[in-house]
Amino acid sequence: MIRTNSHNAWHAAKRQVETQESPRHYEAAGYSYQTPERAVFSGEKYAGGMGAPQVLSMDYYALRTYSEQLFTENLYAQGMIKRLVTNEINTGLTPECCPDEGVIGVAEESLADWTETTEARFNIYAKSPKVCDFLQMSSLYEQQSIVRQEAIIGGDILSIMRVNQRTGMPNVQIVKGENVVTPFEKPRNGNTIDLGVECDPSGRQVAFWVRQKDGTIKRIPAWGERSGRRVAWLTYGTRKRIGKNRGMPLLAVLFQSMKEIDRYRDSTQRKATINSILAMFIKKEQALLGTLPIQNGAVKRGTATVTDLDATQREFNITDHVPGLVLQELQQGETPIGFGNQGTDDKFGTFEEAIVQAMAWAVEIPPEIVRLAFSNNYSASQAAINEFKIYLNWFWPWFGDQWCGPIFNEWLISEALTRRTNMPGFLEAWRDPSAFDVYGAWLLVDWYGSIKPSTDMLKQVKASDLLVLGGYSTRARESRIMTGTKFSTNVKRLKRENEQLKEANAPLVPEVQNGQQNAAPSLAAIEDAIITALEDRENVAS
Repeated sequence: MIRTNSHNAWHAAKRQVETQESPRHYEAAGYSYQTPERAVFSGEKYAGGMGAPQVLSMDYYALRTYSEQLFTENLYAQGMIKRLVTNEINTGLTPECCPDEGVIGVAEESLADWTETTEARFNIYAKSPKVCDFLQMSSLYEQQSIVRQEAIIGGDILSIMRVNQRTGMPNVQIVKGENVVTPFEKPRNGNTIDLGVECDPSGRQVAFWVRQKDGTIKRIPAWGERSGRRVAWLTYGTRKRIGKNRGMPLLAVLFQSMKEIDRYRDSTQRKATINSILAMFIKKEQALLGTLPIQNGAVKRGTATVTDLDATQREFNITDHVPGLVLQELQQGETPIGFGNQGTDDKFGTFEEAIVQAMAWAVEIPPEIVRLAFSNNYSASQAAINEFKIYLNWFWPWFGDQWCGPIFNEWLISEALTRRTNMPGFLEAWRDPSAFDVYGAWLLVDWYGSIKPSTDMLKQVKASDLLVLGGYSTRARESRIMTGTKFSTNVKRLKRENEQLKEANAPLVPEVQNGQQNAAPSLAAIEDAIITALEDRENVAS
């Protein structure tokens, strides 16, 4: 503790400490105090509060094995992962091309038609398993769910870009991360190998060593040595820490919690099952011989019919034993007591909810989303959905850049090389490293998934209309946020539908009154009528 009679004296002591002078008493002008001692802050509030610090060395292959076992056996782990993948990927992330016309050097809005055509062509490619999948089994959207789930369980997953010899288009081969292993041979050019990932002296990932079915280990380069095109890359299940080449399973910090809560659930269930067999017991109040059961169980008589080899049928009598004991009468001092509900644990539900909420917090998911249990409060339910939307707004670009982006880039290069699409200057920029800006401007794309619907769509539509009118947002953005669709595509389809609706509403025989023909109701009037009806229904419900 510092005792001082002057603010200036305290600063003098502080300067002594900062200049690493030894603590000593300072007396001048009648002031007396002691300089503070130097100490090191390690996070502990008292000695031994944190314990000895540990430098953890991760056993990635053991973590993968535990994670796969937990996903197979544990209902909490399986439910949480499946629920997360369903919300993240759903029907698949789709691209929205956003080429920068200013950087490319073309007129503004001149690439609008190219954007629509490119997205449509990529959708055709993505939905063709024989073209986009190396095993010719899954579409690109189905592969997204597979990659995401395996990356969460194992920590990472390897994707290898192959070329379909018949179409000239790229297809993807998915390899489980456990098959990326360190070989016995030493790498070349002074490279190092960390858990099957080969890095150059600068730390860049240059190759992956993959175990084959025959037990041999094959080197797969990350980039083509001559073409410079992407060949293989790792997709991670969680955000990777700097300096780490392999990913950690999402459930790594939840193994013990999930295992224990599952054991508790099984124990509670077995306890209830075993105790449910005991309907009642006999309470003795006198020291007399207890009542013995007449037999081990009640007997039910019946018949059964069988067919012999000669196709003749015959019946015979059977007896079935009913579970339990039958007592003819009770001895004096014996009273039957019902067993009640002693076989259940009333506190299990509260305990389970607390543990699940903690696990959901660890994986950045609102507990309501994990448990599929929303409150009756609109604001609370909407707040949970909005929190998860914040997570999805981060996840879609992250996963899109990790896995979808490399495939889209290679597909677009193949489209240009096979002259299926017209992209002026794209191939020249691809071959010229100094023109990286033009090359990147062609490849600008945003990835979007399925939008979680609002709990009150009418309120959200009104809010979106006000945002657009005030200039705080655009119709394209609101269309993506609310319905996950593209505004330009909606407008084109609405134009065709409005024309069809106009024809359908036109009278077969025009009515003439006072020399004027009655016009069909306008689309604006129809829309106003629908909105008014919805508002009336909302007011009645409230």
